[in-house]
Amino acid sequence: MKADIKKSAARRLSIIAGQIKGVQDMVGREVYCVDIIAQIEAAREALSGVGSLILRNHLETHVAHDIKHGREKQATEEILKVYKLAQR
Repeated sequence: MKADIKKSAARRLSIIAGQIKGVQDMVGREVYCVDIIAQIEAAREALSGVGSLILRNHLETHVAHDIKHGREKQATEEILKVYKLAQR
């Protein structure tokens, strides 16, 4: 994994862990439901951002490597696999 992407992903995941802990606390304190949902959506967006970073890393490293070494079919299959996962 590229060092800059790894560092950014780790930092973001640490923030997300704090958000999840905050949601647990909010549920325990029976905070207003809409406020809890807002925090859940913020964590979901943050997690999506980490997913985008990891995808970028994969495309720039693994997929690019496969294409450079004549494995276009494998690269295409991986891209389609990620696309299908994103459609769920």
